Amino acid sequence: MRSGYVALVGRPNVGKSTLLNALAGEDVSICTPKPETTRDRITAIVTTAESQAIFVDTPGMHKPERRLGEYMNHEAKMAAQDADVVVMVVDASEGRAGPPRDQIVLEHIAGVHNPVILALNKVDRLRNKKDMLPLLEAYGKLREFAAIVPIAATRGDGIDTLMSECTSRLPEGEALFPADTLTDRPERYLVAERVREAVINETAEELPYVTAVEIEKFDERAPVLHIAATIHVERPGQKKIMIGTGGERIKAIGSRARQSVERLLGRKVFLELWVKVSPDWTRSNDAMTRLGYASTTAGRAGK
Repeated sequence: MRSGYVALVGRPNVGKSTLLNALAGEDVSICTPKPETTRDRITAIVTTAESQAIFVDTPGMHKPERRLGEYMNHEAKMAAQDADVVVMVVDASEGRAGPPRDQIVLEHIAGVHNPVILALNKVDRLRNKKDMLPLLEAYGKLREFAAIVPIAATRGDGIDTLMSECTSRLPEGEALFPADTLTDRPERYLVAERVREAVINETAEELPYVTAVEIEKFDERAPVLHIAATIHVERPGQKKIMIGTGGERIKAIGSRARQSVERLLGRKVFLELWVKVSPDWTRSNDAMTRLGYASTTAGRAGK
């Protein structure tokens, strides 16, 4: 038996969350077209008779402008350092422009001594497969990779090969979680993420980046699961936009989120949403900690 942690790292919007869900065969991590969607380390646990791989989705590594961005970079870097195997995910569709843009990721994982596998994602968008050869050569010059695997996460191409490359490099040992465990994240966290996903998909401009979701009520005793959540923004104008004219936007967010939560939990849900102004929370350590964005040094078991 082999078991251990596999961290998926890379820049924002290269497809890490899509890849995590493809590896798990379930929608564990939220996915949107907007960059910087993932804020925390999120696990998907894949167990077979021969191995248990705990895949860890991480925030995109970027140049932060807020305290929240610093937190996200720290989470990604710690996940890479804690992992038994690291998968660096890159966007093949960017062509020759890709390798220089990944320099920030290489800097963050420079101290990683465990195997690093390169996952060349979105190869289905290449017009000519021969275009992959100069990319493989360019990335191969950046650092030594244990393996390079072309994939198309949205289509599932190359996923089995990547899975095999990862699990074969995990240390020998017993499973760390029960075989039927999909993630170590609690339901409240997963529900909050589905609400935030709805917010991102229903809003534009700066709103997705200054929004946090806090679950206030999770009542399973009612015939229909009753969930109340608060959506935090930073300014009164953002609250007005979030609610929309006559409450149209918050209704749309609620409808989208409720359907997603019902699919997640497999039961009917009554969802209440409130919008609250928490001034400059993305720049405040105290506010971020209260909303659940507190970096941990507890190691892999803590996440």
